[in-house]
Amino acid sequence: MLESLVKDLEKFLGVSVKLEGKKWHVDLSDRLLVTLEPLNEGVRFSALIAPMPQGNKEDLFIYFMQANYLGQGTGGAAIGLDSNENFLTLSLSIVYDMNYRMFKDKLEEFVNYLSYWREEVERLEQQANK
Repeated sequence: MLESLVKDLEKFLGVSVKLEGKKWHVDLSDRLLVTLEPLNEGVRFSALIAPMPQGNKEDLFIYFMQANYLGQGTGGAAIGLDSNENFLTLSLSIVYDMNYRMFKDKLEEFVNYLSYWREEVERLEQQANK
């Protein structure tokens, strides 16, 4: 099912899609790479937001946890860290039972939140450097 949704997305948007193992990497622009990973009953979208900002990490983590609370600042996704704790990540798990339009809309919403958080992290870094 995921393969057919990804192929339709590739045709519709004209984007580069690569399969690596069981994960699909959707290259939406030079800075925007979203990974799609099949789950037992769904799919997980994930992407890197930015390198972990230097500064008062405790305050930053509280800020990101507030955004994660009930998914209200992330559209149901979650801000986290990569396995090396060097990058902030955004990930969203959704149910599989969807048509192409629902899939595309969820991906678009995910990318919008990803873009927002990239800008927000950049703003936070600029503010910390003042």
